[in-house]
Amino acid sequence: MSTTNPSNWIDEETTTVRAAARATARLGSTAVRPVRALAFWLAVVLPFAYLSLLVGGIGTESELFTFAGLVAANAVALLVGHDHHR
Repeated sequence: MSTTNPSNWIDEETTTVRAAARATARLGSTAVRPVRALAFWLAVVLPFAYLSLLVGGIGTESELFTFAGLVAANAVALLVGHDHHR
């Protein structure tokens, strides 16, 4: 029989889980930063892409789907890149 207290096992496991959670949060925030920056700049640049479609006119169904896709991508980029700070 072991003489160690089972409550010490729980404390050690809790400490290990908390340390892993902190490491994951740091990694997640490090990985999110470049994604937000990219999304921010895509939100800035994408309107120029669909501006050319508007100036040239949307005459075909494929141009309409392209325009709708660009607007949707711009909306997603705005949402994702909203919290980007310099």
